[in-house]
Amino acid sequence: MNPLLTDGVVCASGQMIRLRPLSADDLANTLAWRNDERSRKWFKSQGLLQMDAHISWFRRYSESASPDCMFFAETHDGEAVGQTSVYYFDEANMRAEVGRFLSAPDLRGKGLFREALILTLDWTFENLGLHEVHLEVFEDNERAIRLYESVGFSRTGSRDGLITMLMPSSARSSGVEGGGPEFAQ
Repeated sequence: MNPLLTDGVVCASGQMIRLRPLSADDLANTLAWRNDERSRKWFKSQGLLQMDAHISWFRRYSESASPDCMFFAETHDGEAVGQTSVYYFDEANMRAEVGRFLSAPDLRGKGLFREALILTLDWTFENLGLHEVHLEVFEDNERAIRLYESVGFSRTGSRDGLITMLMPSSARSSGVEGGGPEFAQ
């Protein structure tokens, strides 16, 4: 886990949600969201995951010296919203991939995950000093593509049914609409 993250400490806070490091206590939610058929179809690996494998994956992540960042988004009163991640760091080019996005299916369409994504991007550029982030999305996932474009990603190519999108750090300057995020120190 990235040494900038401290278990239980809020990393960023917006108007509707706050972002903190993913913890073992969040795994039941993230597994349920990942295995939900409305989510699973958007992953490259679409099989159902088992809890023991999910726990092993999290244990490897949390015990590693990797710069990877796994975030959990929740409302200010603690309702679980989603997960975001920054990983596959390319230190030579100061870039990384964002993804492993999961959201509570029943909360979709309310702007909560959009704010979580913006907070993740702002925290990433502010704290990690990256020049750009990129992601891949299925070309028929129109809802996600609209979301990514709305926060500043641009399409850069496509291959094997996936669209590659890129965001330079200069594309993130204003924070969450209606007011910038407050970064926890």
